[in-house]
Amino acid sequence: MKKLLVLLLIFAGIMTFVFADDFSEENEEYDDFDDIFLEASEDIIVEESAPVISTPSSSPAVSYLGITGHFDGNLGLSALIAGKPDFGGYLDLSNTLYLNVKPSSSFGLHGALATSLSNGFGLGVSYFYFDYMLLDRIFVSAGKKGVSWGYTRLFGNCNILSDTNGYLNAEIRYPWSTGTATLVASYNYGLLSTSPSYTDISYSVSLEQTIGHTSVNLFAKKYGKSEKNGDVHKHPIAGLEAKRTFFNGYDTYVQGYARLANYKKLNSSSGYENLTATAGFYKLWDGFDPNLGINIEYQYVWTPGAAKVQGTVHNHVIYIQGGIKRIGKNKNMKGAVEWIHNFTSKSGSFTAGYIIDGLFPYASWKNGVSVDYSSTGNPKFTIGTTISISLDY
Repeated sequence: MKKLLVLLLIFAGIMTFVFADDFSEENEEYDDFDDIFLEASEDIIVEESAPVISTPSSSPAVSYLGITGHFDGNLGLSALIAGKPDFGGYLDLSNTLYLNVKPSSSFGLHGALATSLSNGFGLGVSYFYFDYMLLDRIFVSAGKKGVSWGYTRLFGNCNILSDTNGYLNAEIRYPWSTGTATLVASYNYGLLSTSPSYTDISYSVSLEQTIGHTSVNLFAKKYGKSEKNGDVHKHPIAGLEAKRTFFNGYDTYVQGYARLANYKKLNSSSGYENLTATAGFYKLWDGFDPNLGINIEYQYVWTPGAAKVQGTVHNHVIYIQGGIKRIGKNKNMKGAVEWIHNFTSKSGSFTAGYIIDGLFPYASWKNGVSVDYSSTGNPKFTIGTTISISLDY
């Protein structure tokens, strides 16, 4: 009965989006709310070196070769207060080189080599893939790459492709007048050293359609046989989501999906690993100084099998982010707060941060405090200050 109620609430919410034309303005594009939380300075003009351009006579088909980079460096001090204070410092360096080759308007090759130094030294290929426009309509892309789906913004479990991002992904998108069909095939290249098989491929499909002023997306994912949680094969996912803009700029969205444990028992709780329902909105006020933004999401997760191991069957969580930027005489200051609270476990965390850009060339001064709390113990405080250098070249 509870499972049916969750599904009905998800369906009713999406239908409200689709047919609520009397309460909506035309869809408009707004700046991404995440811009408020960008760490790079917005007030320092960085002189970027021109990308390397190569048009060798032996390869006249190559019309563009671009090599660029991005460097981040953080030097900071922190204090962890949970009973007895624990003070520490840290140094974190990262650099990424980007390669982009564009022989023609229909083909591109992209790569990124990342180097990092923190607790240890790291070197690896972040992504390496090609994209191709077939017949001026069908988009094809394949290689080591990340793909992100979903209208939600804060809860990471809403992107059903997150656990296969960074795999060998092949993506095909076919658009029509008001919609797009997308297929993604994912393969864990770590299996290439063993015995690769087509049965190890995971498949994801998305059908997105604009109805009135509402974007509706139906999606599903089936995992390959090698994708497991412990010794249990990952269950397939099916879901539906919708997004539209209300009241001149409030981007509002809902999403519901189910992990299906048994196709033959969908009329009972044993047919489901879990059901997840998420709803939220975000709004950015950037027509005046300072700029303000807010993003709120609420998520409910029903896990019927948890009752067998005395786990949490019903879980309710709220996630809130708020920010302000372009404050101060030089418009180079910004701040943000984040609150995550689990109503079921009565635990969560609250974080507040303040950033001043432009104290030195390419540098920002960041300060923050975080409080982790629960109903079973004393709160834990973390305080930090960092000088951060960010440079594009």
